[in-house]
Amino acid sequence: MMISVELYLFLRQAHYFVSRGMLLIGLIGFVVAIYIGLIRHGDVTPWFRRAVYAVAALTVVEASMGALMYFGINARPHDEVHLIYGLGAILSLPFFIFVEKTATKRPAMGSYIWGFALIAAITVRSIMTGAAG
Repeated sequence: MMISVELYLFLRQAHYFVSRGMLLIGLIGFVVAIYIGLIRHGDVTPWFRRAVYAVAALTVVEASMGALMYFGINARPHDEVHLIYGLGAILSLPFFIFVEKTATKRPAMGSYIWGFALIAAITVRSIMTGAAG
């Protein structure tokens, strides 16, 4: 029992800090995508795409911590809709990656502007539904 309490406390703190990091990363990605796409009129660079892949991987790590707390430790969020927001966060960037990779008209940075705005919005809503108070 002591291991699950320690694991829960660790996961809860890690989930908290990664969620705040996701919000910051979402906002930074949004600003960078606007800068590249609308101000510089540039296209997606390999470095930007790699950063997007890293953010998508971070959402999977965040959701995995949440799933471990939910299914492994039986720790529930304040509002069950939190699980839907987590799933939405996982799916949002890969969707916009698909849109960007299959776009026939360039530049396709608009998909990442929408993608990072959505990640930031989903993260805010997830934070609001995850914990009480």
